[in-house]
Order: sequence, then structure tokens, then C-alpha cells
Amino acid sequence: MMIEWTLNKTRKKILNDPSRHKVIVAGRRWGKTILSLMYLLKDEFKPNERRWYITPTYRQGRMIVFPILRQMFNGFVGAKLNETEMSVVFENGAELAVKGADNENNLRGVELTKCVMDEMAYIKPHVWEEIIMPMLVTTQGEVLFIGTPSGYDTMYDLYSKGQSEEGWNSWQFKTIDGGFVPKEEIERAKRSMDESVFRQEFEGSFETTGNRAAWNFDRETHVVKAKELSNKLWYGVDHNVDFNTAVLCTEYSDGTVHFFDEIRLKNSNTEELAIEMKKIAPNIECYPDPAGRNRSTTSRRTDHDILAQHGFLIRAKKSHPSHVDRLNALNRKLKDAEGNISMTVDPSCVYLIKDLEQCQRDRRGGLDKSNMNLTHALDACSYGISHKFPIRRMLGSSMSW
Repeated sequence: MMIEWTLNKTRKKILNDPSRHKVIVAGRRWGKTILSLMYLLKDEFKPNERRWYITPTYRQGRMIVFPILRQMFNGFVGAKLNETEMSVVFENGAELAVKGADNENNLRGVELTKCVMDEMAYIKPHVWEEIIMPMLVTTQGEVLFIGTPSGYDTMYDLYSKGQSEEGWNSWQFKTIDGGFVPKEEIERAKRSMDESVFRQEFEGSFETTGNRAAWNFDRETHVVKAKELSNKLWYGVDHNVDFNTAVLCTEYSDGTVHFFDEIRLKNSNTEELAIEMKKIAPNIECYPDPAGRNRSTTSRRTDHDILAQHGFLIRAKKSHPSHVDRLNALNRKLKDAEGNISMTVDPSCVYLIKDLEQCQRDRRGGLDKSNMNLTHALDACSYGISHKFPIRRMLGSSMSW
């Protein structure tokens, strides 16, 4: 069997991208294995360096990746193929090897210059954080994370880093984009699979089986870079002992809003949050949790008092809006009944995006607060949205806000 090394414009762009950390989320049969090997073989091997292709299990590496290496290097002059170690060792001592993450202790103790972590959704996160990452530090090595998502998993977090952090880049592809699977086969699979499973497996989509709080949010539609910011800025703020959070919004003359910055402080207080807010955008309107008029997370002054003393103009209702009303207002802003989009988010707002994609509703239709790592940015955002753009309610024969 001949290997078809298809290098289209997209694959060339990925391979030539200078980012040390690359993340590719792709549907099944997109061509992940071939591209990963291209990535590892792209540059000249220096003496004694190590490059690894890591799969979730030893068995997967043995069955899927190593046969391709065997085909490429069997009888190759200047390289020795080791079947037992699943490796290729070159004359200058450089090594290219396939490893399984299931026996993680066998991965420790060496330096790496380049690494692929395949199907990262099925590799324990600490294998990267505690074992592989330190092996790349001394060499300033590179890594490619690649795979199909499995819900909002490790791949989601890595993909989000690639959308916002320096030294990272990320891409998302559907199976059809790879050019290896005919459209008819994909359509046949679509007819026989659950919709969410199909999106995950063939469209590389992050899916959840829950009841999403921001049900109108779509990353492809709502996550954009603003061409310009208006002069009208305001903060939404959520006060919490675990995470104090503020999201910064610009509002345009047509009522469209764009969230373009966020602050998240762990184990902090309102005073520290206000100081950070002032550094970015001082003396502007602020839409905090209405309950903040009655208490502070850490002092005798209320949260609203502290924000006001730092120059922010407090805009808050006397009573706390219900979760249902806030979520309805938020989702209408994301997309109204006529399909109009009047809210977008900058890619750098990773916590707000994560909340919009992952926060769930409880049985009463409100916001599920069971995961303390979530909801803070969504709360901060929706306090401002529900105050400025409330849902109208019909009461008897009259209309009220």
C-alpha cells in the first residue's frame, strides 16, 4: 500500500505555522495520523534528539501508527527500525518513536524536541501537564495536540488556548475538509447516527448531552474580532469568593454589544477586582450582581460601595433578576426570533466563551450552579444584558418591562 502524502494549502499552513503549541480538532478520517507524521518528519533530525508520537494506548500505536513507520523506513539506509520499541533510530543517534500513554511511567526521564499527542481527549490530562510538558521545557520543544473531541474535554481547553494565548494556535475541521472520505459516505453516516454524535465525530464539534443555558450561542457565529470599538463601554460584574469576575463590553449605536475583555481573580475580593478594572477601563458604567448592594465578599462596605468609590457608575436593579429572565434576555441578544445577532465575543474572552458553551440549566430552567468553575463570566455578562435589554412581559392587558 502506498502512502499518499497530500499537502494541500491548509496542511502547509499548519505545518509552517511558527507556534510551539498547535491544536487540531477534527472529525474522523480527516487525515490526522498522516499530518501528525508530516509534522514529526518535517525538519532535519539533529544528533541524539527525540521525537515521539504518543497515542492513548500502546495497542493503538502498534496497530495504527507504527505500521506506517515500518512501511516508510523498512530497508531505509541510515535508519534502524526497532519493532519491539516501535522506533526508528538514525545514524546520528536521533530517535523517532511511537509511545502509549497508558503506561505513563515509561514516558518519564528524557528530553523531547517534538511531540504529537494523538486523540488527546482520551489521554489523562496529567500526562501532558506533569510528564510531557517538562520534557519539552529544556529543549524549548514543540507539540501538536490532535484528535476528535469527546464533549467539553481537555481538547476543548487546549483549543481555547490556541485561540487566545501567545505561542499557541488552533484549528477546527470537519471530516469532509480532509478530502479522504466521500461526501456520500458522510451523508450515509448522518442518516444513521444521533445528531450530536454525528457533529462530534464527523464535524469535530464540542457537544454536550445537557440542557445548555446559552442555547443560542454558536462559536462560529458569535466569536469574532471587532473591527472597531465604540466609545460606550460598560462592565458586567459577578462577586464571588472563589472567582471575582468582570467582563468588559462595547455597545454600538444600533444596540449591538461586543464583549472584548475579561478579568477573573481567584480567592480575591471586590477591592482587588476594582483596581484591575480601573487599569483597563476606569470611570465607566458597571452592572454588578444586584445583591451586591447589601453585602461584600470580604468587608463591611458593600460590593457596590467599593466599586463606586473606585469611580464606577453602578447600575443595578433593587431586586435580583431570576435566572430564567436573565437567560432569556441573554439568548435573545445572541439571536432573536428573526435570526438577528446582536451580541458577539472576542476570542480572548476564554472564560465567557467557556461558560456560554458549557453552562447548563437546572430542572426549573434556571442556571445550574453545581460546577463552581463555571457560571461566573456568564453571570457577569447577563447582569448587564438583562438590565439594559430586558425581556418584555405581558401582564393582563398591559405591557411592562
